[in-house]
Amino acid sequence: MSYSKCVCQKCGSNYATVAKTDLDIQNEPCPKCGEKQLKLSGSLSTQEMSSMFSGGG
Repeated sequence: MSYSKCVCQKCGSNYATVAKTDLDIQNEPCPKCGEKQLKLSGSLSTQEMSSMFSGGG
């Protein structure tokens, strides 16, 4: 499964998504502000994937 980056056009938060097109995420609310303004911003690199999913705690 490949992941892409998406960014909220309202609050600027970045997220990982499995969505392939902007149409796939147009109705998804931002987890931070709740607005439905997510837009894809490229594919997630291996290094970014590693840092997102390497735990801590």
